[in-house]
Amino acid sequence: MEEKKKHLWPVIKYAGAFIAFMIGSGFASGQEIMQFFTSYGLWGVGGALISMFLFSWSGAVFTGHGYDHKDDLDFKPFRYYCGKVLGIFFEWFIPIFLFCVVVVMISGAGATINQYFGLPNWVGSTAMAVLATLAVLLGLQKLIDIIGCLGPFTILFTMIIAIYTLVTRGGALANVNETIQNVETNPAASSWWIAGMLYVAYNATGSVPFLNGMGAGANSKREVKLGAIIGGVLLMLAGICVSLAMLCDIENTAAMEIPILYLAEFISPVFGTIFSIVIIGEIFSTAAPMLWVTANKFGKEGTTKHKIIIVVLGIIALVGGQLPFSDLVGIIYPYTGYMGIAFLAIVAVRCYIIDRKKA
Repeated sequence: MEEKKKHLWPVIKYAGAFIAFMIGSGFASGQEIMQFFTSYGLWGVGGALISMFLFSWSGAVFTGHGYDHKDDLDFKPFRYYCGKVLGIFFEWFIPIFLFCVVVVMISGAGATINQYFGLPNWVGSTAMAVLATLAVLLGLQKLIDIIGCLGPFTILFTMIIAIYTLVTRGGALANVNETIQNVETNPAASSWWIAGMLYVAYNATGSVPFLNGMGAGANSKREVKLGAIIGGVLLMLAGICVSLAMLCDIENTAAMEIPILYLAEFISPVFGTIFSIVIIGEIFSTAAPMLWVTANKFGKEGTTKHKIIIVVLGIIALVGGQLPFSDLVGIIYPYTGYMGIAFLAIVAVRCYIIDRKKA
């Protein structure tokens, strides 16, 4: 029993870190789920199942390769998957993209504080920029320990909100595909199955440096891969429940910047307050490691140069985070997703054709 517990905790921690990195303000607020899944009505569930499979597969691949190359101090995952030319492109594109996501996270913090507490957006965005900057200064392993606890906690709260909504108002799903025709939504792609791939594509592609680092720091390849697989399944199970819950009141949730917070307030004002804090925690758990990835591209961790870069990037992200949250989600994520689909296809070719031929 003690031996099982010894191996169970690292799996939980890795699954939690995977969820925390992926979830961020877009998921926890419901805005990503709205655009990528809920906008398609009940067909969005099919898109979420596609995302579930791709999240688990890509998470296992990236953490596994990180573990395999843990002793290679000069291992460059994008060049390994894509070759030198494309690899160098992704090495620069991904940190820039992730920095754009940090801006989205900081904007999301401002939107959350504004919607629930009525404070100006800059209050929440400033607080988040400062917290993320300070956390990144601690280093990657400390960061994993911190955010690994936040992922499962957020999944639990979102599931409570979603299940409560489905139990009390689930009857509205019977006619939801007709209802949604009269509601203005902002779908991320032309069809539900493309949206399901896009959602993973921009998330998974941006996660490569972080998941690679997580795998390299693991004591067991099996534990870190299993953690990523479980994290992918739990993430999208919650996504399906949240999407269905928002469909129960699509006329109102589609108009909200933070739709899931709107649903939380139906349970009780106290629960709404608690969940607003949970969202802020998840925004932090995505913003901080993405800021780390960006800073790590321009300087070696632990050096004075690296610390200065972290602070400078934190200030720039704060300035960019004053832009509207939902607009940022709708612009940055879908377009990057198309590039991410191409990258995942290249990874699949590398893993199942090139590597097998070499073996």
